[in-house]
Amino acid sequence: MTVSDLNESAKALLESHFNSIEVEGEISRLTKHNSGHWYFTLKDEKSAISVAMYKFTNQNIKFEIKDGMKVTLIGKLSIYSPNGSYQFIASRIIPIGVGELELAFNQLKERLALAGLFNRADKKPLQKYPSKVGIITSASSAAFADMCKVISDRYVLPKFYLFNSLVQGNSAPANLIKMLNLADSMELDVIVIARGGGSKEDLWCFNDEGLAYAIYEAKTPIISAIGHEIDYSISDFVADHRSLTPTAAMVDLLPDSNELHQKLDIFQNTLEAIISSKFNKCESYLNLAKAQIKSKAIEQKINLATLTLDSFKSNLDNFLHKKFNLAQSKIDKFELVFKRQEYFYKVTKNMAHIIKDSQIISLSELKSGDEITISSQNLCKQAIIK
Repeated sequence: MTVSDLNESAKALLESHFNSIEVEGEISRLTKHNSGHWYFTLKDEKSAISVAMYKFTNQNIKFEIKDGMKVTLIGKLSIYSPNGSYQFIASRIIPIGVGELELAFNQLKERLALAGLFNRADKKPLQKYPSKVGIITSASSAAFADMCKVISDRYVLPKFYLFNSLVQGNSAPANLIKMLNLADSMELDVIVIARGGGSKEDLWCFNDEGLAYAIYEAKTPIISAIGHEIDYSISDFVADHRSLTPTAAMVDLLPDSNELHQKLDIFQNTLEAIISSKFNKCESYLNLAKAQIKSKAIEQKINLATLTLDSFKSNLDNFLHKKFNLAQSKIDKFELVFKRQEYFYKVTKNMAHIIKDSQIISLSELKSGDEITISSQNLCKQAIIK
């Protein structure tokens, strides 16, 4: 036999005899190759074996493997023909002491907590009376039907927008992120991500790291309502509010219309009582004011003031009448003097000429002390005006 024949024969013998075995040990010297394949050593206190886990197999593992982790490997024995090395080809890794999904969940939760995605200070408050509500879930699910029933019974005033999405399977996280980004762009008051109960595997899409960051970075408040009360998902920790179930999300979010009616009745009764009390106080003040007015004999004072005002008016009329008569008498005297002067002017203006310094002047130009000559047809006489 050639070396190649020997190695191939040994490989066929091992793989046929150990084609499905389980082996326990501790991982060490873990190497994740650029090709996507993983290589590490599985050891116990006495021995070690080389392990290979290929890309098409390890890409389904949801938790992070690291050195020092105790695991159970399921796979087969083989020989690497080119160098004859003996190795274990793993098809599955199961953590010892904790379930595979639980380990993956705890690892992701720890990583996101360190990144600050669970900080309470970053949680956005929910509106007390939302007007636009987005719901991301499967349109055909029983959970959505239950939510619609609660809405119709509780509070129907808001507008509700359904974003139909996958809520299970490997394609679900990407679809959920797409619907979340769409809903977040519509300026809604709140977004509810909901799914009914199921196994850990059924709910695993809500433990996706990409979805966690999409919820954290959304500007709209997010309610996570996944599974039942005992079920926890990563989206519950990242969201602004966690509801125990999808129907509980509607109860947490929407006010009870019956309670609102009762509150309005109480408010109306309180308001009516306050208004009635105010009116009664005002009426009491008014009656008191009326009594005070009567006690102070306001009407008599008004009548006396009216008589005083009438007397003052009469005295003022008499005073003004006297002043007017006196003024009229002076006007009459001035008018008589004016008429006399006017008559003299008319009589004398054509009878003679007034000459001063060999020039004829008018009466208006004369002043006291002037020497003038008054001439008429046959009269010429010198005079001094005084």
